[in-house]
Amino acid sequence: MAELMYQSPWRAFAPRGSGAGVIATPIERRGIAAVMARKGRFADLAARVQVDYGVTLQDAPKRVSGERVAFIGVGPGKWLAVSQRTEPGFLAVLAAQLDGLASVVEQSDGLAVLHLSGPALPSLLEKGFQIDCAALGDDGAAVTSVHHVGVTIWATGDGDVAIAVARSLVGGLLHWLDASAAIYGLAVVPERG
Repeated sequence: MAELMYQSPWRAFAPRGSGAGVIATPIERRGIAAVMARKGRFADLAARVQVDYGVTLQDAPKRVSGERVAFIGVGPGKWLAVSQRTEPGFLAVLAAQLDGLASVVEQSDGLAVLHLSGPALPSLLEKGFQIDCAALGDDGAAVTSVHHVGVTIWATGDGDVAIAVARSLVGGLLHWLDASAAIYGLAVVPERG
């Protein structure tokens, strides 16, 4: 049996409708980890993240990113750390750097990430999310649901969003996306870089 992590969860993803009102880009081969601050160690953790990654960690539903990693606040003292590019050994290095300050649990094989952009993106997001996605601003994040699927969504700072979903629920997310974006035209483009 092939390792599931090496099979793209987006392999059946195809354009819908005509045009490119919504552009979907599957984000693949990135390190993803859940980072949970140890009790009473947030200040030390934030200092280490500042030194090692050049970002000011926030204990809030916000995305902060540097050249190598983005930290997305998903709960009090909890973040998703997502490598900004394919970086072998990312999780081992992250765990070693945060040892004693935070628990680091690999999520790369459990989560799939999709980047969404395009002129019809705001209209699309209104068609299923249980929150006002426009309120995310440039760096907001939320753990919510779309249609009936649990997701984490965050603004990427350029008017676009990224969505993380359990790999086993990608089909449900794609069902919503196919149906909701077809009217605007859904383009699927490969990740560059």
